[in-house]
Amino acid sequence: MDTNESKGGCLVTAGQYFAWLVTSLGAILDALYIREAALAGLALFQQAQYQIYRSKGGLGLDLSTGFAMTLYDDVIMLILGCLAIAAVIAIEYYFRKGRPKGLLLKRIGIVVGIEVGIIILSILIRMTL
Repeated sequence: MDTNESKGGCLVTAGQYFAWLVTSLGAILDALYIREAALAGLALFQQAQYQIYRSKGGLGLDLSTGFAMTLYDDVIMLILGCLAIAAVIAIEYYFRKGRPKGLLLKRIGIVVGIEVGIIILSILIRMTL
């Protein structure tokens, strides 16, 4: 740890880690909103597949489409979970490197803005589908 990193005292350090905690929870929330938007798209896909299945004379439920939805959901959750962990690590690094330069508040604002933008975009996608 450089002597520059300790500049600002323990109050700034506590604020940095509190901001990291809040933005990390925001990254997880983003992953869940993205999942919901993806599931809305998958539901439309499943409905279209079901209509094709029925038009070809199929009766009952199309089992392959039902199982495929579960598989797609699990894969989406795995990928988004890995991305959320990577985002949490990147956010901590971003805050830690910005603090000695006096950019901590600006970087917190950037991260929060990106997270809010992702949530709004996910909501708009769900509303249009």
